[in-house]
Amino acid sequence: MRVQEFYAGQGQTIALYVSEDTGQMISIDQLWAFVAQDAQRRAAEGWKIVSVGSLPLRQMGTAGNIFLQSGGQFATMASIVIVYAAL
Repeated sequence: MRVQEFYAGQGQTIALYVSEDTGQMISIDQLWAFVAQDAQRRAAEGWKIVSVGSLPLRQMGTAGNIFLQSGGQFATMASIVIVYAAL
């Protein structure tokens, strides 16, 4: 998991968590466990979560293929964006 931080004004930071693309379905449990562990560390440093968003970055599958009509997609790469504010 890659983490990037962006200064968002006094007492605020945006953390961008991006999973690696292995070509396999992402593990939501592992993704959120990593984010929760980082949020615990930040809470101990005086930061709180004020906003959360997520976004699939790469998907695999054939949904929308008008010829095969096999359907089904799964995300192989995802990101989570969290805004933290200082307590």
